[in-house]
Amino acid sequence: MKMNHRSLRIRLCILYIVFCSATMLILTAFSYWALDHALASSRKHTMELREERLIRFVNEWPQSESAATLAERLRQLNIASASTDWIQVREMDGRTVYSSPGLTYPIDQWPEKDCSQRCYGIIEFEGHPIRILEHVATLQDRPYRILLFGKIDEHFDLLVIVRNSYLFLCPLMLLISVGGGFVLSGRALEPVNRITVEARSIGIQDLKRRLPVPETGDELQELAETWNQLLERLESAVDRLTQFTSDISHDLSTTITIMMTTSGLALSRNRTPEEYRSALRSINVECEATAQLLDTLLIIARADLVDQKIEWRAVNLTEMVEEISLQFEARAMLKEQTIDLQVENNVFVDGDLSLLRRVVSILLDNAIKYTPEKGFIRASLTKEESKVKIQVSDTGIGIPAHALPKIFDRFYRVDESRADSGESSGLGLAIAKWVVEAHHATIDVASTPGMGSTFTVSIPASGQRQLPELAHESVA
Repeated sequence: MKMNHRSLRIRLCILYIVFCSATMLILTAFSYWALDHALASSRKHTMELREERLIRFVNEWPQSESAATLAERLRQLNIASASTDWIQVREMDGRTVYSSPGLTYPIDQWPEKDCSQRCYGIIEFEGHPIRILEHVATLQDRPYRILLFGKIDEHFDLLVIVRNSYLFLCPLMLLISVGGGFVLSGRALEPVNRITVEARSIGIQDLKRRLPVPETGDELQELAETWNQLLERLESAVDRLTQFTSDISHDLSTTITIMMTTSGLALSRNRTPEEYRSALRSINVECEATAQLLDTLLIIARADLVDQKIEWRAVNLTEMVEEISLQFEARAMLKEQTIDLQVENNVFVDGDLSLLRRVVSILLDNAIKYTPEKGFIRASLTKEESKVKIQVSDTGIGIPAHALPKIFDRFYRVDESRADSGESSGLGLAIAKWVVEAHHATIDVASTPGMGSTFTVSIPASGQRQLPELAHESVA
């Protein structure tokens, strides 16, 4: 399998290697420094104890042997000292009082210093590192310059061993981290790979399938659940679209069949002028129904245009609601329905006149369509502080509770409603919701099955709306 160098697995592996390398480097440097510091401090403390022992040994010499010279006392002390430790005591003028046997210390490597406080140093002598402590101290009531020497080969040998161990182990651990990082990243991304493989196999024909959800309680589980929710919404949308396409196809097929049959019969033989007029009237009615359906589809297409802008201007809602209600009175009279109109005078809002007309028309059309004969419909327009409310109520068949959250979805049609009317395309309320949201307004519905429905549109009053925005809110 070809390795993708930009894959998440490779990047995770590289990040893991970089992190491990940086961690090992920091740990190695710190531990090496800490060990060196600890050894140096330990050696320094040891030499300080040696100096204190020397001073105490000389100054507390037994009185019975007080005739022993300083050199003799120091010689006695040196007998008990380790072979790697040397002592040298000098007069303040530089003359040597005592030197440990075998000490061939080169004076020029250690310059003369004022060591009233302890002085420390390290020199290289005959291939050995040597630590030095020099201090001006009082011996037998006189100041002397005390120099203590000690080989610290074991100190450096230990550091070399530790350094060589790190130089061997760190590359080995780095190689192990490379393999471990690759394996761990693969295991961590295995659920993602399974989700990817499963997602690639899901097509438009099998949207009922769902992705495997790992029971891990982490982000991967949340990702899989989110994708399954998306598939569920997509399945629902495709089902509604399929149903809508079937219904629209049936409506168009019926309309075309009626027009073709009517025109065919009219042309089959000579007809009277009245018979021709009747045929043309039938064809005209079907053309109007088809034109209305196409106009609705164009409105939906407009709602999906990203760059579509609202044509903002002051709209007199009072005149608009009165005019539309008057237009629908004729349809209401055919079903012996009553339209009660209650509007306040001179109510204005900022918006698109044609789109707001469409909203009121949709609400009145639905009210007439789903209200039985001799029913009652009320259209009202009121202004409340900074809001204007358009309300359309009816005494129709109502909407079931389970359908209320979905009635503004595109292509959705309540089964009970559709059984009573074949004219609904399931787009009217979806268009109304898009128009309302594009005007920074809200639309609500309250309904009781068998008793009717009330739709309320709340629009900001003129001068109260926000700055114009692109009306590209897609219908849910």
